[in-house]
Amino acid sequence: MTRFICLFFVVTLLMGCATSPQTREELKSVAKENPTVMVYETYTTSRHFEDVVGNLQQKWHKCYDLDVTTTRTEGGMPRSRYTDTFHPYFVKKNNSFNEMTLQMTTSMKMLNKVPAGGEYIVALDVERAPGNKTKLTWYSRAWGWKDWWEINKQWSDGKDAPCLQ
Repeated sequence: MTRFICLFFVVTLLMGCATSPQTREELKSVAKENPTVMVYETYTTSRHFEDVVGNLQQKWHKCYDLDVTTTRTEGGMPRSRYTDTFHPYFVKKNNSFNEMTLQMTTSMKMLNKVPAGGEYIVALDVERAPGNKTKLTWYSRAWGWKDWWEINKQWSDGKDAPCLQ
């Protein structure tokens, strides 16, 4: 019985690791339901919607539209090499709401099912708020992306914060 429970636990764990959100809405839902491993936060800036959207789009192109190549070595010799390519997308839903989405494709062999366009990394909703303000809602994994959320808040405030490395 103990073996069965251990096997069940391992299989369940592996299934959870091998499942990626297949849509933007699924990423948002997973972020809302899993606050310990995901980031789901809102922030309101005192800047006009159009200024915030323009600034964020400019920064997203500069900081997220890139390829990152990793080479793993063992004993000083290259063992494997793969490239992650990040794809920022922008959708204007109407004059008061924009969606910004970051997806990633990789040359590495993936065990999980990756949706068309790549794995969903970040969803950012930008909406017009009363009083010439703008509300941001961020959805992402916590690991590695919490700092990016902080940078995005600075960008929305009009600060020229640098891209993270």
